[in-house]
Amino acid sequence: MERDSLRDGLKNDNGQTVVEYLLMLVVMATIASSLLIKIKSKYLGDPTKCDKPANAKTLLCKINRLIENRSATEKKFQTFPFKK
Repeated sequence: MERDSLRDGLKNDNGQTVVEYLLMLVVMATIASSLLIKIKSKYLGDPTKCDKPANAKTLLCKINRLIENRSATEKKFQTFPFKK
C-alpha cells in the first residue's frame, strides 16, 4: 500500500509548475544581471579612469567633464534672493 502512494506522489504534477517558474526566474535574473554588468562597464565606465582614451567616451566621463568645466568657470550653487 505504501508503494502505491509513493507512485501516486511521483506522478503528481502539482509542484512541477512552481519548480519550472522558479527555474525560469533564476535564468532570467542571471541573464539580466550579466547584461547589466556589461552595460555598466561599456556605457557608464569608471569616472576615475577618464584620462584613458578608451574611457573618455563613457557617460560618466562625459558628465564628469561637464561638471569640471562648469565648476572652473561658474559657482557651484547659485542663489536667487526673494523680494519682500
